[in-house]
Amino acid sequence: MTIREQILLLLENHRGEFLSGQQIADKLSVTRAGVWKAIKALQKEGYGIEAVNNKGYILRKAPDVLSAAFIEKGLHERGISLPVQVEKMVDSTNNVLKRYAAEGKRCDMVLLAEEQSAGKGRRGRTFFSPEGTGLYMSLLLHPDASHEEAAMLTTLTAASAARAVEKISGEETQIKWVNDVLMRGKKISGILTEGSASLEEGKLEYVVVGIGINIYEPKEGFPDEVRDVAGAVFTSHIPRENLRNLLAVEFLSNFMEYYSAFPARNYLEEYRKRSFVIGKRVRVIPPGGMESSGEREGRKKTAEREYALVLGIDDDCHLKVQYEDGTKEDLSSGEISIRPEGHPCFESFESQGLSK
Repeated sequence: MTIREQILLLLENHRGEFLSGQQIADKLSVTRAGVWKAIKALQKEGYGIEAVNNKGYILRKAPDVLSAAFIEKGLHERGISLPVQVEKMVDSTNNVLKRYAAEGKRCDMVLLAEEQSAGKGRRGRTFFSPEGTGLYMSLLLHPDASHEEAAMLTTLTAASAARAVEKISGEETQIKWVNDVLMRGKKISGILTEGSASLEEGKLEYVVVGIGINIYEPKEGFPDEVRDVAGAVFTSHIPRENLRNLLAVEFLSNFMEYYSAFPARNYLEEYRKRSFVIGKRVRVIPPGGMESSGEREGRKKTAEREYALVLGIDDDCHLKVQYEDGTKEDLSSGEISIRPEGHPCFESFESQGLSK
């Protein structure tokens, strides 16, 4: 933890109180000059730290800036020990942690970034990650689980995110199979789970679980290609004090609660009760993507298996469907499209399992 982070945490823990430069220096075993330099840096970042002669420093307002110290403190208060790292910008939080893993890092940790220059979506897509508007984070994990069990971390993450967003925002969320979290009918979160397995030992070496949550709507709006389907937790782009740190603590607390019992699936009921596809008629798209018209017509000749009724979600998070010809199937991957009530066109969402 840097001196700046330590001072910020100290001032946060003494909200409403003045601390002299000497008190801070003594508590942290640093020089008063070091304290002054760190305070100036924090003020430049937007922290409302007031300096009063003969009284010292007091934290009046904290902007919505990610803080590893604040998040670790919040987790510690809930009995969770998890190293937290925050970066200003990365290409992708998933990529950074995969590089850490390749370099031999063996401890579990979480990485958050203010901005991603190449945020990763599913199937090679990008995740729009502008500075200051979202929560972009990845966890590096080493679960004692099979490849199939580890794939369920995506479902665990969706349930954790939905619970956290509801707690912070006070609004309901919904989950679209398998891992899209929605509010007010629009997608606010994307999840990508990646991993590496040892061919010699036949077990997982590590798993990286990445999640992006749109907190505020960008000032310039979402890109054209996602504007119709993307949403944010808050429709205003005005930052709220410490909101993203609070949401990070809430999400990570939920995640670690479930993960501590993994591979037990005590998160499934939270997931199921937010699902809005059960009982809906959907279009089923194979894992390979959209079919050509010729392929689709050829398939229809053998069985009517394009549209199906969703019957439920089993304990492996497979989507239980019944096609128009009466055939039933448990879907483990692929895409489904559903026409939301009042929406003029189909929206496509895909499932994403664990990739090597």
